[in-house]
Amino acid sequence: MKDYEKIVIMGIGNTLRGDDGLGPMLIDTIYEKLINSTKNSDEVYLLNAATAPENHTVEIRQINPTHLIIVDAVEFDEDAGSFLIVDKQQIDTFNFSTHTMPISFLINYLEDSVGCKILTIGIQPKDMRLINIISDEVLESVEELSQTIIENI
Repeated sequence: MKDYEKIVIMGIGNTLRGDDGLGPMLIDTIYEKLINSTKNSDEVYLLNAATAPENHTVEIRQINPTHLIIVDAVEFDEDAGSFLIVDKQQIDTFNFSTHTMPISFLINYLEDSVGCKILTIGIQPKDMRLINIISDEVLESVEELSQTIIENI
C-alpha cells in the first residue's frame, strides 16, 4: 500500500456460505471504520465483488488504481482465520472460494489492462456450508485485517 495514489480494496465471497462471506464483511467493516475516522479516504475505493469479481473489471479500469488489494476465503490447510499473502505464481494451487472464473484470470487481466500493483490476501475459512454466519476465528481476522488497512491509509 506504500505510496498509493488510488487504491481499490476488493472483497470477494458469498455471504450465504458461512466464512466465504468474509470478503464482503471486510468491505463493510472498513467502510464503517472510515466513516468514523479522520483519515483522508478520498482515493480509497471499497468494492464488494460478491461471487463474480470479473463483473467489476470495467469499474476498476475506470478508477484506474495504482494498487489493488483482493481479499477472499482461501483453503490452505491452516488454522481458521489464518492469513496468507498469495503469490501470483502460486495462485492456481490454492482453493479460492466460490467463483465463476479462476481468480488468476482476473489478476492477469487487471495487471495487463490497468497496470496496478495487486496484493491477494487469503483467509482460511472454518465453515463454508450454506449458513449466513461467519465463525469467530474469521471474524477476528476480518477485524485485524480491517484495522491494519485503516492504519495504512
